Amino acid sequence: MLGRIRQLLDNRGYFKIMRDFMRAVGGLSGLAAWVAWERYYLALMARAAAECGALCGSPPTDFAYLLQCIAERHGVLDPESCRVRIKRPRARYPTIFKDYFATLEWLLSRACELATRPPREVLPEEEARAAYHAFLSQEWYCAVRRSMYAGAGVPLWGRVLLIGAGTAEPVDYWHACRRLGAECRYAAMEVDERALEDLRRLAARYGFEVLHGWEEAERAGPFDGAIAQNVLHWATDPLDVLMRARRVARRLLLSQIVIEGAGAGFLVAYVLGARRSVSWREVESLARQAGWRLKRRYAKYPNYVAVFE
Repeated sequence: MLGRIRQLLDNRGYFKIMRDFMRAVGGLSGLAAWVAWERYYLALMARAAAECGALCGSPPTDFAYLLQCIAERHGVLDPESCRVRIKRPRARYPTIFKDYFATLEWLLSRACELATRPPREVLPEEEARAAYHAFLSQEWYCAVRRSMYAGAGVPLWGRVLLIGAGTAEPVDYWHACRRLGAECRYAAMEVDERALEDLRRLAARYGFEVLHGWEEAERAGPFDGAIAQNVLHWATDPLDVLMRARRVARRLLLSQIVIEGAGAGFLVAYVLGARRSVSWREVESLARQAGWRLKRRYAKYPNYVAVFE
């Protein structure tokens, strides 16, 4: 109980900026159902890995180790007996999460393989990339981004740079602008050449700039603000990302899934190619090293959200 109260206090600002998202999921009851179902799938994955002999003792892969740590933290795995506790939730999860739980079903079907073999032996690079882009485009994820950007008032900042934008985020940012009735001036920056063609097609429709890499972003700057949404755990050098953002933008909305409180969704990120796990303290430390000053923190975990100047 004390842990739940502390989590609510640590993340109380998140609910203020995520009002649109909370309405979309049916309020706290819908969010609670989502949490219960995610915990259930986490337990199913732990059971599958345990049946393969990959949990407890010395887990043979990083996926198995991460699964074991998260399952223990959520209380579904007893580290002493290696017994998995599974309880199927009664309440249905909100429809908006349908694709998310389909992804967890897919991960569950491969849990034994991932617990005993490296991820790219189980999921080749191109398949992982396709699954990653599909994951970013799921309805619930789009709703999160739209609500966050509008709730934090980012479209009111002026000209904004979307760092590592992919193809879903620019459209979500356009919707956030519409939500606030703000002039939508923004650029989508990508280092992945394979995403550029799709980005340019979208730009013709939604009217944003497309920038290939940091050199183009620096030439196009300065920007009134920037958004780094879940890029640090994918980056080769997360400090470099934040330092470059500091050179081109006056403000930064930093949103990053962190290890504290992480659930089955974090395992999805790892399997699809995330390079590292980070804590919310590490995120703030990296931002300070890059020269950013914390203006307002909305949430600490499992999704860290803050504005820096």
